[in-house]
Amino acid sequence: MKEGFSDALAIKECIEQGWIKISKLNENEIKLCEKMVKHAFEIHLGEAQAILLARKIGTLLLMDESSGRAFAEALGLKVKGTLYVIMRALREKILDKAEAKEIVLTLVSKGFRIEPKLLARMLREIERFPDKCR
Repeated sequence: MKEGFSDALAIKECIEQGWIKISKLNENEIKLCEKMVKHAFEIHLGEAQAILLARKIGTLLLMDESSGRAFAEALGLKVKGTLYVIMRALREKILDKAEAKEIVLTLVSKGFRIEPKLLARMLREIERFPDKCR
């Protein structure tokens, strides 16, 4: 992410508003993550770090990668993905249904992997909301 770009600005705003909190792992925890990557499922270092951090602070883990999700769930973590965030934003009236639908379709057009049945269900769920939720 490059500073000054819209995604960086959106993340900065979320941090300032308290939606996103910055937490770090210590050196021993980072070494543990490296071991997790070597010996557990097929997870990457970033996924291992996110899993360990979510477990450490006792919070919901946001992750879409299926192997990382399976590992986190095996550890007893509650895991949600991108589609959950979009639907939650719609329910909380942060997005309206047109924005939510546009985000989902843009994600798919940019390579977000989703089964066709799940995509159809997601779009139906979005359509159930009133046109103006805000």
